[in-house]
Amino acid sequence: MGEKKVFGVVVLVMVYGLAVTTLITAQVPSTCNGYGPLLFQCVPYLVIGSSDPPTPHCCDGARVAFQRANNAEAIKNLCSCLVDAGPYLNFGLENLINLPAACNIQLSFSMDHCING
Repeated sequence: MGEKKVFGVVVLVMVYGLAVTTLITAQVPSTCNGYGPLLFQCVPYLVIGSSDPPTPHCCDGARVAFQRANNAEAIKNLCSCLVDAGPYLNFGLENLINLPAACNIQLSFSMDHCING
């Protein structure tokens, strides 16, 4: 009987995860094309009120996204994505600003300036 309960919980978690992922994907503004690894892999860290540190998976996604921001236009696109997506995805601005430091990623631009203008 215990196995059925565990299986039921696993199925429930999988369905919830799929629903959340589908909802989040539908809410992402078009300015975020190509920045999915940062947005989706870091949701647990970036949401308002989260005190969890970023996971290695999140930091890998962030690293990929930040590497794409390798010129002025790409940096502008990344910043626009983060500013546009933040309210839709309930991201905390402080967490966005602190993400590079939390993942030990050196940037060629200021995340504070990126998010707050």
